[in-house]
Amino acid sequence: MNPFVLATGCFVIGALLGMVLYRGDYCMVAMLRDFFLIGDRTLLRSFLIYLLTFVVLVSIGRITGFIAVFPPYTFAAASMMTVAGGFLFGIGMVLAGGCVISTLYRMAAGHTGNWIAFSGILLGSMLYAEIHEQVTQLAAATRLTSVRVVAEISPKLEVLLVVSFVVLALLMIIRWLRQGKLTVVCHARGYIEPWRVALFIGCLNFLFYALSGAPMGVTTGYAKMAAFLESLVIPAHVRTLRFFQEDTVSLHYGKSMLAGGAAPVMDLIGYTELPLIGGIFIGSLCSALICREFRVYGLPPRRQIVSSFIGGLLLALGARFASGCNVKFFLGGLPLLALQSFFFILAVLPGVRIGIWLLTRLVIR
Repeated sequence: MNPFVLATGCFVIGALLGMVLYRGDYCMVAMLRDFFLIGDRTLLRSFLIYLLTFVVLVSIGRITGFIAVFPPYTFAAASMMTVAGGFLFGIGMVLAGGCVISTLYRMAAGHTGNWIAFSGILLGSMLYAEIHEQVTQLAAATRLTSVRVVAEISPKLEVLLVVSFVVLALLMIIRWLRQGKLTVVCHARGYIEPWRVALFIGCLNFLFYALSGAPMGVTTGYAKMAAFLESLVIPAHVRTLRFFQEDTVSLHYGKSMLAGGAAPVMDLIGYTELPLIGGIFIGSLCSALICREFRVYGLPPRRQIVSSFIGGLLLALGARFASGCNVKFFLGGLPLLALQSFFFILAVLPGVRIGIWLLTRLVIR
């Protein structure tokens, strides 16, 4: 595939995603935080709609050949570093006040706290590059599985799980519709209800998967941005860091191949994740400007500044330990039954609980 076409497609998908996420203020941190703090299941219900949408579309895509790559090239065998990364990521995204995508659309609206978290993400990516080889060795020594997805264990088991999920999800959604639990009343201009946002995300992630060969992911793109910045200051040191030099993913297009990683060059990640990140930011910015909601907010209190920065740093380290973030594992790996995602999500949940405890006792008091 022509890299320009690939990058343009990913940018357009990102821009549409940014507009939808901003208008719905859709945030996975809020989804988990609100459930643990006040028992609010509104966003969790919409997440089930997302999962159903993506599962059905990908299943149809695989049957028809529209999805040509399975399992996606971005997934690997799980290890204890997946667990450690998920735990750190859960703490970090609560302290940062957003995940890797909600941070972007709030930055675009002028929230300085999210810009601070973003700087922590970049620094965390730089710090990880210094210990990448040690983390890689630990991951290899603590591998938990030898397969990537359930389909590699048993295709029949995958079909059984997918069909069972679709039936149960439909029954639950029909029940919620009858009870009116999917309706959210908000008088903000242009507001999009969570269940509608979930449908949009499911469709956009499917298109991204069909175009790029893998569901959405952004944290290697963040690491690449960090590598570009660091190479402007200490280029000789960047050239000594394995993480900023090696390819971590590769994709075959017929007889041609694209590979990429966090290196400060344009490659597969540069044609997929970077345009996606840029598109989300631009789409969110346009949405904020159109609705006349953009403004540069003042700095948050000192405790929140520290929390945002440390949260961003932990979020980046966790994502790199696990080789992915909530976007990759919640939105992509979970519906594809990737074992890496199961371990990551199970570790994120206690991390979120600890993050909430730290936030409510040390930051907001």
